[in-house]
Amino acid sequence: MTSTALDLTETFSDESSFYGDENEQARLEEQVSTYNIEPYWSEYHPRLLSTIQNELRAPSTPKSEPSDSAMPDQGTDDLPSRLPLNKRGANESVTSFLARLPPSKTVLPGKDPWIWARGKANLTKNLESRDEATFIRKGTELLRAFEDTLSELRAAHDKSGAKTTAALTRKLTPLRRELEKNIFALARETGVIVGKWMLFPSPSEVDSTWKTLVTAMDEGTIRADAKVAADNASGSGQSRLICVYTPDFEDKKDVKEVLLMLQDQGLFEPRNGPIFYKCDAYTLLEITSKNEYGLKASLYSSRDLLK
Repeated sequence: MTSTALDLTETFSDESSFYGDENEQARLEEQVSTYNIEPYWSEYHPRLLSTIQNELRAPSTPKSEPSDSAMPDQGTDDLPSRLPLNKRGANESVTSFLARLPPSKTVLPGKDPWIWARGKANLTKNLESRDEATFIRKGTELLRAFEDTLSELRAAHDKSGAKTTAALTRKLTPLRRELEKNIFALARETGVIVGKWMLFPSPSEVDSTWKTLVTAMDEGTIRADAKVAADNASGSGQSRLICVYTPDFEDKKDVKEVLLMLQDQGLFEPRNGPIFYKCDAYTLLEITSKNEYGLKASLYSSRDLLK
């Protein structure tokens, strides 16, 4: 073996300091083991120019092919082979779109099983211009810093021998408010400002609910963009998620107006219980209803806004 080959072997061996000391290697290994790629595949990858171009060239793949009468007839731009894989074509009629991609039967490949419909709000620019990578990185840092502080406070509380958690709660409440404030400020800074009302129709009702919504969006009576989970997005028999987007989660007036539009179209009935609004910022950080930070996962409920 030559001297150069030997040097390279030693440089890149597991025992080499090329990768840093033991602490640095442990830190890097922890980052790799805890890194979550799902936000990239579910939110960022579908909006890359290369992905969009590929979708425009790819045929749709519903479980059952729609009849010829369901296909658009507006010209060669809307030939089935040229229609977007998971969204309505530029010149495609609502009838054709719904027949081609029925949520109850459509299976989409990859890790983005959503069917999109663009409405009068046209949030494409908001979704494509935001810096998701920076938001996720810095947002994760905020959450980890809060976790560290939380651990320290809990350890001190346990050591004090206090019989109740009242003192700990008093310390945590302002910290949670500060965390929420910092996440929202970061969302504004990186352009991650859209949010959505969430509907959960049953599998037997998802097609009719989606039809009502898309038709109202096309007519302008619901000013929003929306997506619905395809058939392979959840387990059999589970409710389907429909997200109805607004441009800015902090624009409470607009959020309420879209809610009233949904109510006017019969897409939810207050007597059947509330629906909830969540910002994409929390979705990207995977802050769910049972998060360990004590944050309220939904920003608004229909019950609160309709009081």
